[in-house]
Amino acid sequence: MTGRSSTQHESTGSGVARLVGHGIWMLIPVLSLSFLAFLPAVQAWWRARTAGWLITALILTASCAVIVTGMARDAGGAGYGALIIGTGLGGLVAAAIARPVVFDRRAEPELDPAVRAVLDGRERRRQAREILERDPAMAVELGIGRPDLRGGYDDGGLVDINHVGSDDLVAMLGWPRAAADGFVADRDRRRGYASLTEIAALSGLDPSLLDHGAERIVLLPYRPR
Repeated sequence: MTGRSSTQHESTGSGVARLVGHGIWMLIPVLSLSFLAFLPAVQAWWRARTAGWLITALILTASCAVIVTGMARDAGGAGYGALIIGTGLGGLVAAAIARPVVFDRRAEPELDPAVRAVLDGRERRRQAREILERDPAMAVELGIGRPDLRGGYDDGGLVDINHVGSDDLVAMLGWPRAAADGFVADRDRRRGYASLTEIAALSGLDPSLLDHGAERIVLLPYRPR
């Protein structure tokens, strides 16, 4: 019960702090005496990237620039005072409308599942490459780059072309069957390659195949099967 009560108090405190913070943010145009009245609208435009927010941000920014210039020139009069008040009120209204745009993370559109899958695959490949560079022995144990071993570690579809068979080169990298068969035979005859540069120089493989699969290709030290 104590733990649950503590969690509830923390949640309540966090909610209050968030509301106070949002309130202070909305009052920036007034608290800054209109000098920063443009700030909430600029932040809303940065999040939403819409023409409406862009126009609002430009108008308020221009008004603030006039206020600052007038202050530097010791301007006065009813017109200048009205500009300060109008800019502050305009910034306050803009801040009230912009608050959910700037702070409500739920307003962010969901990524398309296909796009999310691509991004997730890239991140998994990045992490797998880090393991390979930092600890090659672990990479071997995890089966990184070895779809033929069907291990439990998801490396995002990396392909160790120093070890996989021609079937995987065709399926995973889209190589033509003849090129894949020839490459594997030559690779095993040479007992593997030390680098992609060596492959390009000695294997007779079409360089475009390496370029096309660069995001997925890795090269671990050759181990005879």
